[in-house]
Amino acid sequence: MLFNGEVAIVTGGARGIGRAIVEEFVKEGAAVAVYDIDDAEGQSFVRSMTKDGVKAAYFHCDVSKVSEIEKTVTSTAEELGNIQILVNNAGILHSTKVEDITEDEWDRMMAINLKSVFFMSQKVLPYFKKNGSGKIVNISSLAGRMGGIANGLGYSATKAGIIGLTFGLARRLAGYKVNVNAVAPGTTETDILKAFTTEKIQELRESVPIKRLGKPEDIANLVVFLSSEKASFITGAVIDINGGMFTG
Repeated sequence: MLFNGEVAIVTGGARGIGRAIVEEFVKEGAAVAVYDIDDAEGQSFVRSMTKDGVKAAYFHCDVSKVSEIEKTVTSTAEELGNIQILVNNAGILHSTKVEDITEDEWDRMMAINLKSVFFMSQKVLPYFKKNGSGKIVNISSLAGRMGGIANGLGYSATKAGIIGLTFGLARRLAGYKVNVNAVAPGTTETDILKAFTTEKIQELRESVPIKRLGKPEDIANLVVFLSSEKASFITGAVIDINGGMFTG
């Protein structure tokens, strides 16, 4: 196994890509803190894992609020132990046209998708300093690489911002032996696709050179690898995982 009880936080961990990441961490021997706002789903998910003796806990956390991040990170360390890994996965999608995006929608997108990445990283940093090392993996998107296909521009902007944060954090935290990387998935089969029509999803599928959409497990395998010591010399990287939709 890749881990020996190291504590990993996964934001947006109750569903979709986040859930798959949690499951892969557990399989590889990590203890996992699942952060989400879907309490019923998150609690049920954690109960299903802990029945087998897995060390995991669910925490309600609205990552758009810095005060809630700070409180929840403290609770995580108290319950599970010193934090060693952070996966910034929480995010929302929109498909609003440029002409129709409102200020409230834009601000909500920025708060959940981008602001949370910085402040989650800031609040776990004291634990990483205490450890003498740490791993941060940020979930960006193909949309952050090339402006998006069917999504709204606010989403693309946040995912591009995550790439910039990844580069900056990697440089600034390297002296603490903290690795910071990003993963940029293409269209992936999760509930987030409910924002698109069946026809649009089929169109997206046909546009992928490999002729399939990504699966949450595809992303989870890469994230968990980047969180392990096998990736100790990788930092400041953005790794595309999109079936060939974007290369460069």
